[in-house]
Amino acid sequence: MNVSELLRLLQTELDETATRVGNLCEQSERLTNTLAETEARLAELAATRKVIDCLTPPEGRNRSRGDRHRDRLPAHRDHVQRPPREGAPPP
Repeated sequence: MNVSELLRLLQTELDETATRVGNLCEQSERLTNTLAETEARLAELAATRKVIDCLTPPEGRNRSRGDRHRDRLPAHRDHVQRPPREGAPPP
């Protein structure tokens, strides 16, 4: 292999590498933009959640969705122990 052929091969590799670098830079820029958009959307969602929390009555915040429309039992009934169901593992 002579020197001119070696230089030509090195130039070809350099060109291919430069193309790959360019593609990776474009991809990195797209991903950076997408990340910024996602972070902005998350900030919007966090602000929306705060607004919803402020509008939700305090007694409804810590209850599951299905329980929010049911009346709560009186406090003295919350601590009543019931006998275990048949076949249920012990608590």
